[in-house]
Amino acid sequence: MLSLSPRSRPQRLLPASALMLSLSLGSIRLLAQSVSSTQEGTGVPISVTQTSMPPASSYVDYLKAFELAETGSKSAAFRLLAEGLRSQPDNLEASRLAFRLLTEQRTSSGLRLQGHTGVMTSASYSPDGTKILTTSTDKTARVWDARTGLQLIPSLEHEDEVVTGVFSRDGKKIATGTDDGKIAIWDVNTGKKLVSSMELQGSAWSVSFSPDGKIVAAASEGGKARTWDVATGKPLSPLIEYHESAYRISFSHDGKFILIANGDNYADLRDSRTGVRISRLRQHNTIYSAQFSPDDKRIVTAGEDATAEIWDTQSGTPTGVVMNHGFGLATAEFSGDASLVVTASKDHTARIWNANSGKLMVAPLQHPAPVGRASFSLDNRLVATVAGDKAMRLWDTFSGDQVMLPIVIPAGSPDFSFSPDGLSILIAGGSSGWVLDLPPNDKAPSWLADILDFASTLNNFDQARKPDLVKMEALRTQLSTSKASDPWTLFGKWYFADITQRPISPWSHVTLESYVNLLIAKGDRLSLEYAKVLSRPFPSWLAKVNASLLKLPPEQPSQSGRVTN
Repeated sequence: MLSLSPRSRPQRLLPASALMLSLSLGSIRLLAQSVSSTQEGTGVPISVTQTSMPPASSYVDYLKAFELAETGSKSAAFRLLAEGLRSQPDNLEASRLAFRLLTEQRTSSGLRLQGHTGVMTSASYSPDGTKILTTSTDKTARVWDARTGLQLIPSLEHEDEVVTGVFSRDGKKIATGTDDGKIAIWDVNTGKKLVSSMELQGSAWSVSFSPDGKIVAAASEGGKARTWDVATGKPLSPLIEYHESAYRISFSHDGKFILIANGDNYADLRDSRTGVRISRLRQHNTIYSAQFSPDDKRIVTAGEDATAEIWDTQSGTPTGVVMNHGFGLATAEFSGDASLVVTASKDHTARIWNANSGKLMVAPLQHPAPVGRASFSLDNRLVATVAGDKAMRLWDTFSGDQVMLPIVIPAGSPDFSFSPDGLSILIAGGSSGWVLDLPPNDKAPSWLADILDFASTLNNFDQARKPDLVKMEALRTQLSTSKASDPWTLFGKWYFADITQRPISPWSHVTLESYVNLLIAKGDRLSLEYAKVLSRPFPSWLAKVNASLLKLPPEQPSQSGRVTN
């Protein structure tokens, strides 16, 4: 079980009679994508364990609830989820969806990363989960506090758009790559540029540190790749050249090898220091993705020939495991235990495969547009995907069902990163990023159905369905006195907590009042406008926000017609 003890602090809880007045109904913009009961036939055996699928009636309730939630009928969705969980409490699909919908109903707040003036191009957590790195077309990279969302150091300024950025394994350094092919190394704590003499032809869209942090590797749109000494910036390998673009470069987990996916129809395995080729893993078309298994014994490649293939690292030969799609693939990635592979394809699906047999584990994960990326969560129980409709989706690995409604990204290519503690997912899109808390994987408690029934009455004008305040008061008291620290109990305490004492999201450590004060202290217009939205129920907070807004200089129209500071 996840260690959640830091969140088990006392919170002042609301009486049930006041709870209805305090529930705010803000939610993240959600994409309406109808649940389809049809699944693509592939002719490939689908292996699903009996324990991964809930009984038919409960599962149908979940599917209906998902569709109702997508179309805005949240009250009806809550009622169906309550019915489904009463008949089958271990229905993870239903409890996960309930967690997301109840969280959205309870609060419009959430941790946001605001400050970039261009589109974010990448976002990732530091290895210890305390920091977040984002890169942007505004020619900056920025380091944020993962707990508060505040920028920790001055923006890392570049001469061109920053297309990628990564932390070193020890979290002390950052490497960035720009659209004009320049690679730089930065100190995480000070923002000082340590090395800036490294350069490739074309956009440096893939950068990677060796596990020991002593070597940095990069690959470019211009079909170039190289490794450098991090301390000096001097080249280690000679310049590696391809006829077509080099799409991705990564190190083996022991740091001895680099693996380069490129447009010359093969993945290139080389010595990380000398650049000497070890083997060439050839497919029939461009290879966009190549990744080592966690133990480095295998490599999975994915390419334009509509296949993903697994190779033996030592011999450089195919293992015989080939995974087929209808159109070209964008990515293929191993699960953390290397038992599964998830692929993303232009055929509008992501697929989860047995890495040893190449058989599909669940029906294809259907999308309304080509899928650009698919990745496992750290515990392998979830898969996140992004597709051409600019939406991020979250799926159950073992059932293939969606865990929550799609999250629409306002602009640019969406990016995401699971937090190292497995509690949250970072989403970047447009000029902003935000953090969503992930649902518990434990069996739902019986009282979750009671909360769902209560939630279904909050915006329901059917006078025959009134909230059972007596039951809610008893549940509030039960949770407030509970010594348990399991995820669902902590969620229940969060749900009933007084709004001024309640954290901004279930797993956050920052209360709403503290977060508003942090935004006021930050002082820029974006932060203050967000603080204003969060402060509307509180006149004294709102007065402070408005006073800070009045101190800002008048907004000026930009060349695009938008108003800017």
